[in-house]
Amino acid sequence: MKRVRASLIILLLTAFSFPVCPQAFAAITPALVPALQQQERPGGRGGGPREENDSDGPREYSEVITEDAITSAGMFDVHEVGDDLFFEIPPSELENEMLLIQRTMESTLQDPGSFFTGGPRLIVQWERQRDRVILRGKDYDMIADSTAAIWSVISGFRRGPVLATFDVEAYGADSSAVIDVSDVFLTNIPELNPIDGLNRGRSWVEDSWSFEDAVNVQVTQSGSGSGAAPGGRGGGPGSGRGGGQAQTRSQTARVFFSMARLPEEPMMPRWHDERVGFNSSRSYDFTRPDNRLEQIRFIHRFKLEKQNPNAEISDPIDPIVYWIDPATPDWLKPWIVKGVNEWQPAFEDAGFSNAIMGRVAPTPEEDPSFSMYDARHSAIYWRPSTVANATGGQIVDPRSGQILKGEVNMYHNIMELQKNWYFIQVGALDERAQSLPMPDSLMGRLVEYVVTHEIGHSIGFPHNMKASAMYPADSVRSASFLERMGGSHTATLMDYSRFNYVAQPEDNIPLEYLIPKVGPYDHFGVRWGYSPIPEADTPDDELEILNGWAREQDQYPWLRFTTADAAGSDPAALTEAVGDADAVKSTTYGMRNLERVMSMMLEVTEKPGESYDELENLYGEAVSQWGRYMGHVTAIVGGAQTQEKYGTGPRFEPVEKARQREAVQYLDAAAFHVPEMFLNSDILRRIEPEGVVARFRTQQNRVLTSLLSQARLERLIEFEALETRNGDAYTLADLMSDLSAGIWNELQDRTVQVNTYRRNVQRAFLEVVDNRLHPNEEDLNSNFNPAAAPWTSDIRAVLRAELEDIDLLAEQALARTSQDMTRTHLRDVRSEIQRILGGNGN
Repeated sequence: MKRVRASLIILLLTAFSFPVCPQAFAAITPALVPALQQQERPGGRGGGPREENDSDGPREYSEVITEDAITSAGMFDVHEVGDDLFFEIPPSELENEMLLIQRTMESTLQDPGSFFTGGPRLIVQWERQRDRVILRGKDYDMIADSTAAIWSVISGFRRGPVLATFDVEAYGADSSAVIDVSDVFLTNIPELNPIDGLNRGRSWVEDSWSFEDAVNVQVTQSGSGSGAAPGGRGGGPGSGRGGGQAQTRSQTARVFFSMARLPEEPMMPRWHDERVGFNSSRSYDFTRPDNRLEQIRFIHRFKLEKQNPNAEISDPIDPIVYWIDPATPDWLKPWIVKGVNEWQPAFEDAGFSNAIMGRVAPTPEEDPSFSMYDARHSAIYWRPSTVANATGGQIVDPRSGQILKGEVNMYHNIMELQKNWYFIQVGALDERAQSLPMPDSLMGRLVEYVVTHEIGHSIGFPHNMKASAMYPADSVRSASFLERMGGSHTATLMDYSRFNYVAQPEDNIPLEYLIPKVGPYDHFGVRWGYSPIPEADTPDDELEILNGWAREQDQYPWLRFTTADAAGSDPAALTEAVGDADAVKSTTYGMRNLERVMSMMLEVTEKPGESYDELENLYGEAVSQWGRYMGHVTAIVGGAQTQEKYGTGPRFEPVEKARQREAVQYLDAAAFHVPEMFLNSDILRRIEPEGVVARFRTQQNRVLTSLLSQARLERLIEFEALETRNGDAYTLADLMSDLSAGIWNELQDRTVQVNTYRRNVQRAFLEVVDNRLHPNEEDLNSNFNPAAAPWTSDIRAVLRAELEDIDLLAEQALARTSQDMTRTHLRDVRSEIQRILGGNGN
């Protein structure tokens, strides 16, 4: 990029001006005119475009780009003249497809308790018709071979909407068209997501830069938006920090626009494969050889080419560089660099050394022209927000799937989330976690783990929730096994596996093995997606080799990816799980560690002079962890073991009957009875006067709602119908019998007593059954996943029969109880059953 002040060179440029048609056109699209007519633009125009009644056509170059212009030379020269911004677009850049993105740098609308949004990402091109320049969007939903007859039609559909039009103000050397583009960035073009009620008089261009292959523009936009009353930031009524009714308020944002030329030759795509997890783009290809219209998918990946194509491992010509936000806390920057670099060994397996790296971005003082929002720079933003999360994504070339810009959002409060999880899941295994706050060395490692995960998303990988079930439950307690598998208890960092809560203190697992790392599946995925296949000239030519790589999953289960259309049936594809190859066994181990954590929680959190907020927080996290564990076990019931296959055999196999029965029996003992560790009055009386009863009812209701979900019950019916070996299927009747034996077992005791927590479970059971028998009209008529009418399957008959049996048990139990509350409860149970069976739903 080169910035110069226009002076004598204007004489040379004007000497090469070409005659033009005198016909004049509107300076901007008609839709924008009313918005501009309402505002007076501040300051002089420094040359600027002519008035509307000026029909003399383009002017002399020196009349538009005056000697006061500040020029940045590059892809096309950018001129700042007073308050106006001019692009000088050479003919060579017309019709070139370009990426245009917008990112908000700062905004009065940003709620510090909310996620930071991304922004528009468009493919555009500049066109010229006589003395008018057009900015047009492009559409890639349909594609075709440019030599095919149908291309003449498809090419028309590829032409997207006109975003803006401009009069040519002057012509420069080589017929470059000079246009005033200020209004592109300071008016209400909806595709560019301007601030609401944008006011041109309070908005201006701050700065601009031009590079060899990109142009960046930074502006201030002001307008009026619906926000909280003074004291809050955005949100609806009463949502602001200062409370009050929502009202229209002035709002201001600093916005960055970046336009970068797409590669002249698109990277060769690599076809998507459901067996290997990659984000992908989709298009309808009208010239595929199949006798049908095919929707093709190609994966998202960075373009890596070897400096030495003949070397087994070579540095890439252009490595993947993630620029780290200078606003990141200084002590965390080395950890974030390390989090990016953790992917380097996986890329070595694909044939690339030094393929990916993290670097701290320069500050504006160090390099005023550098911006992390530049469309050419992958970035890790550090967000000042109370959101306890992080995200990763990418912007791609829609022609090929090439990742042009990777983006990761690290929210400052992610440290709170990591602290909570680590303490609750493995605090009993790591003394460093038994004193709060945790040391920087531990917290830095936890942030590094999150960064590595989000970088995985940004280089093309979705979540692979199946990976945590691909190691035997007992193996993740073995230090030698973990060492052989790269030091991680899950095969991929892209699972939501978190920390190794299955390991027990007596296992002596090295502390570094408690936190997930880049694993065997990640190495496999990078190799499958990024390894060059030099003998292939087309994506189709790669298929045989790619299929051979994918078939390695048949031999090595830890290379498998979540089955695409398992529809929630696979008990191996769970979030927040470790060792879910056997969820009952792993949950048993997890509960032991959770009990150890509960026993030390008060000692760790109670500090003279400090509130009990941390104790309350961690107690709530422990209860939630218990709920997650129960969810892992619930998934076994009505589950199907799956493996994605391409023409090589069955993909779904119902879970064995014995495993499903074991799961229900475990839930009877561990979910439908409140664990004693949570009923510690020393803790409860420090954090709340009431709430513990409702807290556990909520968790138990969730387990029952999941266990008796429509989809799960329908699967049980279908598995029974397809079972060819009589008695091998776990049926809906089996589930209800086992569930009833666990939830209502007190009713068969010689002396019947039902305590508060068990009464809650029994009421929750009736509530869930009622909802299943009487879905509301909204659920029945939903456009998204509508509920099945209860009379269309065996579900209604089985549930009604179960209610009748429970009613009989309750009637008999009434004669064997002397406890007033139990008697009242049983009467209520009978009344509720009659109401449900009556079907009035009231």
